Amino acid sequence: MKQGLYLFLLFFGLGGICQGQESFLGIQNSQRKGMINAMMNPAELNHLHKKVEVSFFAVGETLDNNVLSFQDMLSDFNQFESIFARISEPVNVRTDFTVMGPSVGIRLKKWSLGFTSQARAKVDVIDFNPKLGDAIVNETTASGTNQTQLDLPYNQRINAVGWLELGLMAGTSIWETETQSLSLGGHFKVLFPGTYANLGLDQIQATLLTGPDQIRLANARGILNLSYDDRWDINRNGGLGFDTDLWSGFSPRGFAVDLGANYLINRNGRRFLNLGMSMKNLGAMTTASSQITRNYQIDIGQGESFRIDNLAGSIEEIEQQLVNSGFFSVSREQTATRIHLPQQLAAYVEFSPVRHFQVAVYGQKRIDDESHNRQLSAPDLLVITPRFIAGKLEIYSPWMHHQVSGLAGGLGIQFGGFFVGSQSLITGLLADSSRLDVHAGLSWGF
Repeated sequence: MKQGLYLFLLFFGLGGICQGQESFLGIQNSQRKGMINAMMNPAELNHLHKKVEVSFFAVGETLDNNVLSFQDMLSDFNQFESIFARISEPVNVRTDFTVMGPSVGIRLKKWSLGFTSQARAKVDVIDFNPKLGDAIVNETTASGTNQTQLDLPYNQRINAVGWLELGLMAGTSIWETETQSLSLGGHFKVLFPGTYANLGLDQIQATLLTGPDQIRLANARGILNLSYDDRWDINRNGGLGFDTDLWSGFSPRGFAVDLGANYLINRNGRRFLNLGMSMKNLGAMTTASSQITRNYQIDIGQGESFRIDNLAGSIEEIEQQLVNSGFFSVSREQTATRIHLPQQLAAYVEFSPVRHFQVAVYGQKRIDDESHNRQLSAPDLLVITPRFIAGKLEIYSPWMHHQVSGLAGGLGIQFGGFFVGSQSLITGLLADSSRLDVHAGLSWGF
């Protein structure tokens, strides 16, 4: 178990260097409609700023948690290695990294078409018990002996995933007058899964015994799920396999659809009220056939215990130690695994009472249960973004309530097709909030 957690925490470190559409909150409600707006709602493809809009790149990184503050993360990102020792409530961390590659949209009378490309990566810790997590990660504890009762009927997860998307968009205006229009749009995405790994601990009932030189599980019941592709095994040929087999099995093995609707009211030759709604990520992807999945049934009887601090070696060696103890039974499979994208319902309102001011409200709600081992996660959130507009210049300040990190507020600037900003800069500096993010991009229209 310790080996499995180590793999995820290692990927966490990579996430700090390269940590979805959540990354572009604030800028995606800009009055200058481009491909980022269409990624939020494909119906916005019908309202592109110019007849042809080209997005050269856009990069967004977000990190939300309920453990470390903005200043903690900036001062020493490696503090994430000790997150389980810093909190008494379940640990939650959400990271999201998006690189939007070359994308283009074109308006053709009542129809609009687009092509999109983007790479995605996520690492999430979902409702993980801090005492159990700290015992697994750390080999020793403080002096003294402690006994902790664990009654955790829900599934605790640490999950990491990366994939590429190539998509085609289509939109049309189904009703239009001089002042109003109603549009529909769809985004059809081919998915190229890169890597997937999951650690899940479900229905855990146990007594955790910690001392200065050992950590034991006693009177324990539960299920452990460990799923990974073979490149995650750090004992495989002396290290991780991503440096030599990065593109191993990389091929189209998934499909997803976004559907959207949009209602626009113009007044005095400008946008007055813009309403939109979309259903996102209706689909799934399948890993390569080299995906390894193990399910362990834990059964440690009354008066018996098992030392988890002694687990060491490769994943196969750890598994053999578990089985040899007689407390764990294991089922193994090496086959393609179906991974479900996080389906979301999103809605927004953009209101411009005067030419130089706009306020936007955006909300998204996850539809799926993120506790399932083959389900990717996405946060519930609500964002209010006031925006000052002076020609090509826009200054915006997104204020968000996030499911994990709570309240965050930031600042961004856009000039023409270039933008840079953060959704957490203000509260991070003034109130030391628990979100860290940045986004930037460049597009051009003609």
